[in-house]
Order: sequence, then C-alpha cells, then structure tokens
Amino acid sequence: MGRIRNFLSENSRVIGWSVLGLMGLSALMLYRLGSLTAGMSVTEINNSWLPVGWHGIYHQALYLPLNLVRSVDFVVFTDHGAFLSRLPNAFFGGLAVISFACLIKLWHGTRTAVMATLLFATSAWVLHASRLASFDVLYLWALPTLILINVLLHKYSQKALVWYGSLFIWGLMLYVPGLVWLIGLSVYLQRANIAVAWKHFGSFAGRFASIGLVVIWLPLLIFDFIKFGGLVTWLGLPNHFAEPITIIKQFVAVPIHLFIRGPRYPEMWLDAAPILDIFSLAMCIIGIYFYAKHPKAYRARLLGSFAVIGVLLVGLAGPVGLSLLVPLLYILIATGIAYLLHDWLKVFPSNPLARGLGLGLISLAIGLSCIYNLRSYFIAWPHNPTTQVVFQYRR
Repeated sequence: MGRIRNFLSENSRVIGWSVLGLMGLSALMLYRLGSLTAGMSVTEINNSWLPVGWHGIYHQALYLPLNLVRSVDFVVFTDHGAFLSRLPNAFFGGLAVISFACLIKLWHGTRTAVMATLLFATSAWVLHASRLASFDVLYLWALPTLILINVLLHKYSQKALVWYGSLFIWGLMLYVPGLVWLIGLSVYLQRANIAVAWKHFGSFAGRFASIGLVVIWLPLLIFDFIKFGGLVTWLGLPNHFAEPITIIKQFVAVPIHLFIRGPRYPEMWLDAAPILDIFSLAMCIIGIYFYAKHPKAYRARLLGSFAVIGVLLVGLAGPVGLSLLVPLLYILIATGIAYLLHDWLKVFPSNPLARGLGLGLISLAIGLSCIYNLRSYFIAWPHNPTTQVVFQYRR
C-alpha cells in the first residue's frame, strides 16, 4: 500500500491528465452514438443480427476481437438498438486512439503526442469508423497497435508484459482478415528481438506460456478454414479478382482517396470530401519528406513496409478498407508537426516570444482542424440528404 501511495503521489499530475483525457475520449466516442442518424444502415442492421456468444464465434471465427466484445454487450443488454449495436465499435475506436497516443509519445514526446492525438481522435474518418456498427474499426485499431508493438519489442523485448502482451495481441489479430501479412512482417522485422526475448524467458514455464499464447489461437482458425472455407477472406484477398485494368484503377484510387478526395460511400463518408483537411495534408507531406530524407532509419523502414502491404491489401478491393491506412497518415502528420516545431525552436532556442508564437500558431491550426472535422461529422454528414436515405432503418 505504501508503494502504491508513493506512486500515486509522484505521478499524480500524469494520472490526473490521463484520466481527464480518457473522460474526454469517452465523451467523444459516446456523444449521440445512437441518435446522430435517424436510424441504422442496412449493414448495421445485418451486423446487429449476427449470432453472438460461442455459437456466433463458432460460425464466424473471423473478426474475433469485435465479436467477443459484441457477445458481452449483447448478452448483458438483450434489448439493444443503435447505441448498443455501435458501442463495441466505439470501444475499439477508443483503443485505436490510445495506441496512437502511446506510439507518438514514444517517438516524439508528450507535446507532439497531445497535438497529434487531438487531430487523430477528432478526425472525421476516425469518428465514422469508430461509431458505425461495422467491422472496419478493427483495421483502424490494428495498424497503430501493431506499430506500437514493434516499437515496444524494439525497446523493451525483455519485459514480460511487452513479450507476452505482444504474443497475445498478435494471436488475437490473426482473426482479422488481411492482418496475417502485417503480423508476419512484424515477426520478420523483430526477429532479433524475438530471439532475445525467447532466450530471456527461457525457463520451462516461460517458454510454455510463450508457445501456449501462439498455439491457443490456431485450432478455431483452422476449423473455420476447413468447415467454412474462409482462407481467401482471411488472407485479405477478394473472392474474385477483377480484370487487370480494373485492378490498376483500384490501386490508383487508393492515393486519390487518401490525399485528394474521399470515396463516395455515404454510409461512411460525406460525399467526396477529402479525408485530410488542408493543415493535416500539409503536415503529412512534411512527414513524408522527413522520412524520404532518412530512408534507412528504423522508423522509415517500418512505416514504409506497413504502407506497401497496406496499399496492396486495400488496392485489391478485398475485405480490407481505407481504415487500415488512415492511421498511417496521422503518424506521418505527427512527424510533420514534430519536424516543424523542432526546426522552429532550433531557430529560436531562447526567444520566449518567438517560441510562444510558433507553438501558438500550430495550436491554433490544430484547433481549427479539429473544429472542421467535428463539424463535418456531427453536423454536415448526418444532415446530408444521401446520408439520411442510407440511415432510415430500425432494428
């Protein structure tokens, strides 16, 4: 008890801000969750009627992380509508924001982490994916979490929580279509650190636990392949490949949707509005420029590898959507903000007026960007006539 009291007193400020941040994130994810639209979309209705519990997992092993949370939600609250149907997605959206914040803090420090996380959490795409009863949110959660695992293994491979936690999350993510490629890439990139951890936890109990955390996930997955033939979907591939010219158009559409105009998908997006506002786009370009200058750096190789596989999966137009790549854009945005602030503060290292002006201008731009995205999601999108046509059904 004495150690706990000492820890709380020494870290009271950090704990206080963390609790405040979690409260704000919860409010953002839950505000008008069930009433923002007049009803539910057809996709949401179909997903809400999927079987839950062991019976549901037995017949639909894929998307296991979300199905587990849905099972708890639907069993505890038997009479549910739009709010409870979307609640599991809001939970994973919150996890995505937390993983993103932890990653940026490790790479760029607290100040940049706060700024970039505000942009990420309030971005219209994150809100759409996190507050719609679909499976898309798992990709939003997966990418920053997988990159965070890579960073933690790179730094702390001999810590038990990092080692066993990584194995557990990798195993859980195996059930999300397409992520096997990113997990395989992570294992390859961290092979040296995995070998160190394997030796460090070399006791019988340690190795038994390590092997168990890998093997425990495989039987249900293999059974799903044999009984329901979900191998192609699990690999993130389309059931039927389009004509070569169509595939080329799909790959060209990926950067267009990310940087120029969004997809025409009224269930998920506002007309063809760009995914990034002008400030975020400028910071993203600066982030790309920074990593292009340092192609051999660990971070550049890590992000570049994830980007290549992500573009391939999305471009093939299988089960993997743009939500896999959007967090990557905001990681680049965080790098752009950090790079810009670093250069500004390097020019004015001891001038408090200039330092304050630079931080103030960046903070103002971030605030305007957050307001723009919040208005886009909470005001413009639900009042769009096309959106109102899509969301008119009741469960």
